[in-house]
Amino acid sequence: MSAMGRVDPITYPQAWDVVEISGIPTPGIAQVPEWKRQHDFDVKKGKGTLGATVTFVQKPPAEGSIKFLLWTPSHFAQWDAFLPYLKYDPTKKTVSAVDIWHPSLDAIDVHSVVTTKIGNPIHDGDGMWSISIDFLEYFPPSNKSAVSTPQGAAQSQPGAGALSRTDGQTDSVGVPPIDAQDAYMQEIQKDLGLAQAP
Repeated sequence: MSAMGRVDPITYPQAWDVVEISGIPTPGIAQVPEWKRQHDFDVKKGKGTLGATVTFVQKPPAEGSIKFLLWTPSHFAQWDAFLPYLKYDPTKKTVSAVDIWHPSLDAIDVHSVVTTKIGNPIHDGDGMWSISIDFLEYFPPSNKSAVSTPQGAAQSQPGAGALSRTDGQTDSVGVPPIDAQDAYMQEIQKDLGLAQAP
């Protein structure tokens, strides 16, 4: 389950300003722009027919960048300690992916990454510096085949939505029929009238 409901940006804005790499919070403020989870489908079109058959064939690794904003001497000192987790030198140690956590990345199931590009510090003005890093999701294939042809969507009849019901029953999503909604609104208006009476 995604963390977005538990750590929403309205209630916990500070949690969206930091990325954790290998459990270590990044210094300064981290800006995470849009990453996209891609799903690849093979589309087979029939000759002389309408429509096509789609078959799910792959979920490739996601990729994106993160911009880090630094503006105090301590941010730069923390960055020096943090940066070695994102650099690779195969002559000294094995190249390894790192765990990553941010609510927006958690929402698309990105939990482990490798670094593809590290930018140099850029002065953005007014004492603000930024460093951009490009990441590629570490997402090794499983042994289980992921090829699948989707089943058709459940069909509903036109006009059979919740608001068209007048038989006193609720629909599959629990929305009361129009008559029950009207009665409910009348009760609310009645209660409001009593509350405003002298």
